[in-house]
Amino acid sequence: MSDDRKIIFSMVGVSKIYPPHKQVLKNIYLSFFYGAKIGIIGLNGSGKSTLLRIIAGVEKAYEGEVVFSPGYSIGYLEQEPRLDENKTVKETVMEGVQEVVDLLKEYEAVN
Repeated sequence: MSDDRKIIFSMVGVSKIYPPHKQVLKNIYLSFFYGAKIGIIGLNGSGKSTLLRIIAGVEKAYEGEVVFSPGYSIGYLEQEPRLDENKTVKETVMEGVQEVVDLLKEYEAVN
């Protein structure tokens, strides 16, 4: 199967309720193909940020199933990020991609 037809992410029957009874997501089913560009739109308070937090693995308290294909992950920058005031913007961004930076350094050392 070519990469552009490969499903790399699935969300199956996901629901989220904030106490006491505010349901922001109900029985959501999503699948993303490799390379897909995804947009999420909706009214304020409709669950967009919650959906993204679940996809990113930040939000753990939900019903349903979220599955990534092996070897794939997601990066997530919060709407209101908690930044370390002692770090520069570059240092903060580098921290988020440190795994890739380390792999590149390892590759350069071998070549």
